[in-house]
Amino acid sequence: MKILYGQNLDIVLIGVGANGSHFLRNLLQDMSLYGRDMRKNRLLIADGDKTEEKNIKNQLFTPEDIGEYKVNALAERYGDHYGIDVLAVPDYITDCDMLERLFANDGRFKILIGCVDNNRTRQLMHDYFNYVSDLLYIDVGVEGVILKEELKDYSYDEMNRMIIGSGFSGQVVVGFKTNGELILPPICDVYPNVLSDTESVFPTQNCTEILNNPQRLETNKMAAQMANIIMNNLFHTGEIYQHEILFNARYGSSNARFIEARTEKYFKELQAQSKSTAAC
Repeated sequence: MKILYGQNLDIVLIGVGANGSHFLRNLLQDMSLYGRDMRKNRLLIADGDKTEEKNIKNQLFTPEDIGEYKVNALAERYGDHYGIDVLAVPDYITDCDMLERLFANDGRFKILIGCVDNNRTRQLMHDYFNYVSDLLYIDVGVEGVILKEELKDYSYDEMNRMIIGSGFSGQVVVGFKTNGELILPPICDVYPNVLSDTESVFPTQNCTEILNNPQRLETNKMAAQMANIIMNNLFHTGEIYQHEILFNARYGSSNARFIEARTEKYFKELQAQSKSTAAC
């Protein structure tokens, strides 16, 4: 489904941790390959986290970054390396007004990319998706590794087997609205349990009772690659093909749910009506 016709892009990435740092590095490399045309696009990254020593294991940070805001470290390192200007906002996004201000709102095509590890921020991005008239919203999520504390009722062998087999799967979901019309349902409509998660909180609202499930490096890298495939198609031909990509890093497998023919037909009809109205 072709959604871009030579428009410049206004890309906002929320979350630059385990999934987001790998995605950003790949995104900038892809943008650099398309050359001068990418200079008209705008890219902003937002995250209030500072780099900790533990982040070096599965995120793209170095010991020199410890104590520095993640967005600043990544924008400087990879933005300079690939020659792409990256705007950095070292803050947690906790309401729709903050999210709206991250975009330039200057007529460029708006793309929101969520690489967060909490459903509360996903709920906020869902609210924003419903609020605006035009938006491409890509959500990247992975399954965390099961913790021993969650398996108290299982035997030792069962517990080890379940822990070893966890943390490898994930999904990328593409939501799309144009002129106020819903074309592709976003993550919270595809997985309504995200909306019903009342325990999840924003990163600033620390809660010691909520378990923090670790993530696997290979899963993070595969999640980033699946999302980068979607973005590269936009750079290459202005098209999107997948509504959802499910993947498993343990087995090296992925399964795409492609955009249905009736959805593409409906989108083309909307485009024709828009052109007709503009002509009148």
